Amino acid sequence: MKENWVSPKIIIGKEAMGDFYFRRNKIEEEIWNELRKGNNILIAAPRRVGKTSVMKYMVKECIEPNYKLIFSNVQGVNAEVDFYKIIYGLIVSGLQGLKGWKSKIEGYFTKVGISEISLSGAIKFKEKEVDYFKELNDLIPQLKAEEESIVLFIDELPEVLHNLYKNGKEKEAHNILKNLRHWRQNPCFEKIRFVLAGSVGLHYVIGLINGRPADVNDLFTINYLPLDNKDFDEYINKVTFGATISYTPKLRTYLKTKVNYLVPYFINLLLDEIDRSCRDKGQRKISTKDIDEAMAKIINENHQFSDWKKRLYDYMPKEDFDFVNEVLIHIAHKDDISIQQIYDKAQNHKKTDDYMSFISDLIKDGYLIKQEDGKYVYISPFLKEFWKNNNPVYNG
Repeated sequence: MKENWVSPKIIIGKEAMGDFYFRRNKIEEEIWNELRKGNNILIAAPRRVGKTSVMKYMVKECIEPNYKLIFSNVQGVNAEVDFYKIIYGLIVSGLQGLKGWKSKIEGYFTKVGISEISLSGAIKFKEKEVDYFKELNDLIPQLKAEEESIVLFIDELPEVLHNLYKNGKEKEAHNILKNLRHWRQNPCFEKIRFVLAGSVGLHYVIGLINGRPADVNDLFTINYLPLDNKDFDEYINKVTFGATISYTPKLRTYLKTKVNYLVPYFINLLLDEIDRSCRDKGQRKISTKDIDEAMAKIINENHQFSDWKKRLYDYMPKEDFDFVNEVLIHIAHKDDISIQQIYDKAQNHKKTDDYMSFISDLIKDGYLIKQEDGKYVYISPFLKEFWKNNNPVYNG
C-alpha cells in the first residue's frame, strides 16, 4: 500500500496563526515587560519576519487580566478622519470587555448615539455627524480611573502615513503623528497604550512627511531578531514533525547556511520547494544537492522577491531610489560594499549630506547587514541573487 505524502506544516504569504504559529517567547515577553512599565512600543523589524503573527497571537492569548489587547491592520486608511474613526471604534469595542464599564457601557452608547458596534470596532451611529477626534479626546480620559488598560496593536501605520503623503495629504499624515504622540504623552490618556508596527521603516516615512524624530522618540523600540540556532532547530522539529521529508543534523546545518537569515519566511520557501519537488518525483529522501536545486529554482522564479524592489521604488523619490538601487546592485555583483564605495556613489548622486541614513533604512527594513569588517552585505542570499538576476550587467 502506497504511503500518504505528508508536507511540512508551514504557511507562506500570510501571517501564521493557530498550529502554524511558532512562538517567539523572547519577543512576546519583551513586549509584555514594556507594557507593564507603561511604555508604548515600536516593533522594528524587516518585512516577512512575522510581526503580525506575534501581534495577533498576543491579542488572542492575552496573559494579563488587567489588559485588553486589540489588533487592527490600518493599511486601507486613506484619510485622517478614517484613522480616528478606526481608533475610536477599537477603543469603544474594548470598553465592552472592561470590568469597570460593564454597568455603564449601555448608557455610554445611548449618550453618544451608537446603535451598533462589531468585534472589529466597526461602529454605526443613529443619524449623527461624528467628530471622531473630539470623541476620542472626550472618551479616553474617562478610562483613567479604571484598573485595566486597553492596548491597541496597530499594524501598517507607516503605510498609512506614506499613502497620505503620496496622495497630497502630508498635513493629515503629520496630524496623525502629532496626535498619537499627544495621546501617548498626556497623563490623562495613560490607560490607552499603543504597539505600532509596519512593513516599511517608520523613521523613513517621518522624514518624508517633514516630521521630526521627536514625534516617535518616546516609543520603546523592540528589535525583532531572526531565530537563533536553538530556535531554528525547534522550528524545524515543529514544522517537519511527521512529514515525509525529514532533515538529518547534517542537512539542517546545510539548510541553515543556505538560508543564512533565519526567519520562518525564508526557511519556509526552501522547505516548500524541496517538498513539492520531491513529491512530484516520488522521492522520500534528500541530499544537499536537492537543497541547492530548490534554492536555485526559487531564485530563478524570483516572483517572491520582486515586491522588495518595487517597495523601494514606490516609497522613494526617484533620485533616492536610483542611489539605493545602485548600492544594492553593487553588493549583488561584488558581494559587499565599503563605506568609501558608498560615499563615492553618494557623490555621483548628490547624496553626500544624508547617504548613511539610506543605508540605515536598508538595514532596518531587512535588506542589508553590517559585517565586523565594516562592510555591508545582503542579509539574505535570496535577495542578493534576486538583485543580481534582475540587474545582470554591472560595470561599477
